[in-house]
Amino acid sequence: MLKRIMEDFRGGLSRIRWFAVVFSERFKIEIAVIKLMYRSDEMEKRRQELFRTIGERIYEVRGNTEKNVFRDKVIVDAMEDIEKMEKEIEELKERVSEIHGVGV
Repeated sequence: MLKRIMEDFRGGLSRIRWFAVVFSERFKIEIAVIKLMYRSDEMEKRRQELFRTIGERIYEVRGNTEKNVFRDKVIVDAMEDIEKMEKEIEELKERVSEIHGVGV
């Protein structure tokens, strides 16, 4: 009888270990997803700041008819940064969907 109790106890411990491992792996996946989503949100905020910078710069040069807005260094740099960020944001979203798909 003592032998059976010990076997049941060991079986219970192995189930608890299995559950702990599964929970730990799932938790790691969720943390990775949260980090990627946070990074994506931060990039979105930076992107909005660049849009605001472009708008302010266009407003500043509105009176200068000789100035081509699309050749202004501030605007061109901001537009290039936005294009890079949009690519990175898309990559992050793809990674989130891949990671989230693996964890299911």
